[in-house]
Amino acid sequence: MKDDSQRWIWALTGALFVISAWPLALVQVLPFQDLPNHLASIHILWHPEKYPEFVANGFFKTNTALFAWLYVVGKPLGLHLAAKLFALGVLFLNAFTYPRFVLALTGSRGKATVATLFMWPMVHNWWVSMGMLDYALGLPLSLWLLVLANRQLRAPSVQNALMIVGVSFVCWYAHTFALLVAGLLIAIEATRLREHKAHFWRHVRWIALPLVPVAGLIVVSIVAHLTEPQGEMTGNTELRRMLPTWELVYHLWAEWCCGFSWRTLSSFVVVIGGVWGLLRSRQPAPFFSGRAMILLGVVYLLTPYSLTNWFHVSSRFIPYLWFGLLLRVPERVPTWLGRAVAACAVLYSVGLGLEYRGMDRERRDFMAAIDAVPEGSDLLPLLFKRKDLSEHTQNLLHAWGYYVMAKDTSAPLLFAHSRAFPVMYRTAPPPRFNHLVLEAFPVHMRTLRAFCERSRENSQVVRDHCEAEYAETFREFWDDARGRFDHVLLWDPTDVVLQNVPPYYAPTFHQGKLWIYARTP
Repeated sequence: MKDDSQRWIWALTGALFVISAWPLALVQVLPFQDLPNHLASIHILWHPEKYPEFVANGFFKTNTALFAWLYVVGKPLGLHLAAKLFALGVLFLNAFTYPRFVLALTGSRGKATVATLFMWPMVHNWWVSMGMLDYALGLPLSLWLLVLANRQLRAPSVQNALMIVGVSFVCWYAHTFALLVAGLLIAIEATRLREHKAHFWRHVRWIALPLVPVAGLIVVSIVAHLTEPQGEMTGNTELRRMLPTWELVYHLWAEWCCGFSWRTLSSFVVVIGGVWGLLRSRQPAPFFSGRAMILLGVVYLLTPYSLTNWFHVSSRFIPYLWFGLLLRVPERVPTWLGRAVAACAVLYSVGLGLEYRGMDRERRDFMAAIDAVPEGSDLLPLLFKRKDLSEHTQNLLHAWGYYVMAKDTSAPLLFAHSRAFPVMYRTAPPPRFNHLVLEAFPVHMRTLRAFCERSRENSQVVRDHCEAEYAETFREFWDDARGRFDHVLLWDPTDVVLQNVPPYYAPTFHQGKLWIYARTP
């Protein structure tokens, strides 16, 4: 009987892993949004003599598991293969964890099977597609922490307490935010047990005490983040961006279950599982009680989407809302529904493969000028369009990182503005070339140009003023760039943008959407 259970749970794991992981075999370079930036960081750490403007910042900090892996494993295997192995590890851990998490907290084999039926787009989730692989790794680790805590409540032991210590530390190293949410759920569970004093003190003694060591690391991480010097060095723009309610509802699917584009739209079928769990919200679930779910929902609605130099902050609560709902699915579903959802999983998997191939073609188009860029160039990347096939990620946003790796070019958009990263600017870059400002500049110019186009319906004075402002903004930018960059990469520039490139930059390469300009003597 035990062997049958093992075969059953491994069958669920295998199905989830194959559905999400096989497209990685189609490409040599993964199409994840932030990954090229991380790879460029490791390349710079390997060649500090070529990048004196950066300084190493150490690896003993949260959100560093991917960097440490790439730094160590990337040398013998190559960065691209090391990144693919890390991504495969994250996908496997997700596929391994999710059905076992439901089984451990519900004790129901039927619920675990039905929940798995709605989990397949959550393995290759939005955080994986974004290249935020540390957070994608922290999620399943935080679920294992809850599984261990639940086991400790039922049958406490020193061995299990030591496992809580170990898993909590690894989770902190991957991403402290996932650990914070798990800690929040454990604390809520403790308040629920207050009426049973024996259970409450067992909770404190066997679960809270093993978390004390990692609690100190969490405090250090939060203090380090909140006390970073303000200004252009950190890129701390104090955005505090709040989203409208309709967009938050949309993100419940788009920033967790979706693929890259409409080709994986079939993943929307898993909303059925979420609604099913919501209708059965009165059912008890360890660590995801009604009180916990309400609190998670309120925190999700009230947390800013952007906060200081953190992005997608509110969306980090979405996975836990989903897991709380999937713990409440029924033990059986109609046969026709199971087959329909399974068919959608196949469509999703095929669509994911098509997306990988399409984004790989876009990357090759972006890299077409690799031979036209001299070794060690000070290259300024200006992307006027950050995505094409992908609709839910900006897969070309950091593709300039491949030029850093291939030609040792400059890295003005590197994630090096915070002590949270293993590499940091030695001195603050000029305000205009802060990575957040520089990243947003092409989008700002596109928006300004669109406004100028609309102003044609207004008076001649308004139109002339708009055109003059556009030209002056570009002139000031190019004057500042002239002394810092000897080459410029333009991706998908408009004719007006090309007309405003000053004569001291001359085109040396053009293919499709890609232009390379070199500074003239």
